Amino acid sequence: MRKYCEECGREVETKVITKKETYDVCGEPIEVDAQILVCAECGEEFYWEEFDNATLICAYNEYRRRHKLLQPEEIKKIREQYGLSQRGFARLLNWGDKTICRYENGSIQDKAHNSLMLFLREPENMRTYLTENEIVLDERQEEKLLDTIEQLERGGKISSWQAFV
Repeated sequence: MRKYCEECGREVETKVITKKETYDVCGEPIEVDAQILVCAECGEEFYWEEFDNATLICAYNEYRRRHKLLQPEEIKKIREQYGLSQRGFARLLNWGDKTICRYENGSIQDKAHNSLMLFLREPENMRTYLTENEIVLDERQEEKLLDTIEQLERGGKISSWQAFV
């Protein structure tokens, strides 16, 4: 790929290198390997949004790993195992409508939210949660969720067509 290099004063070929970079994640320095686009002639670094975003995701995932927080794909898997939409899962947990969406798209969840999602990963815990808490699902949705829990407890999988809001 060719880019204009301020240092060389002309358009040059670029190359990709890997180097260690430190990101501040929730007040903690996290070092990760970053891919960097550089001038093949002088080594000047270029901003490349794709690489920068990927490095930030790596830093966030490393932070989650260190603090035993669920990764975004694990949160999505928990939600999907019950056939819930993001909005339905948030409603069930009495969280804001966009909370699950943000977590599944990479925002770092707080430890209390993480603990609840870890707890609810097990169908028998979800059943307890449903019976012991005031939830904001209508009767039909609650019945459907209880049916899904029963299926999961029997070792079954749910189909994507079973998902509800």
